[in-house]
Amino acid sequence: MAEKSLYERLGGEPALTAVVEDFVGRTAANPKVNFFRKGTDMEWKPSGEQVAMLKKHLVTFIAEATGGPKAYKGRDMKSSHAGMKITNAEFDALASDLAASLDKFKVPAKEKGELMAIAASTRGAIVEK
Repeated sequence: MAEKSLYERLGGEPALTAVVEDFVGRTAANPKVNFFRKGTDMEWKPSGEQVAMLKKHLVTFIAEATGGPKAYKGRDMKSSHAGMKITNAEFDALASDLAASLDKFKVPAKEKGELMAIAASTRGAIVEK
């Protein structure tokens, strides 16, 4: 019997939506992440609509990456983050926030590890400095 996809084991779209909601709030409040890119040429002052769109894109990106039914149609990670001057330390802080959100929702260690590996695989496309 084939193992369920990571998407299914995580709980599907409702679970991903809950994690993303918590994660975005957590990263936005974490100065080590510099979510709004203060002090860079890419400072972001999003509207509520822009934040909602970001969350939607994140859910879809994660869903596709974990074997879910939706196809991510947003920009690729490299062009989405170009010019943001994201550092390894900022990426690490963001990854720590993702781990904390997964822990909040009691995601089992195996699934957490698989999702964290997917997140880590984006480092090269996101970190510029």
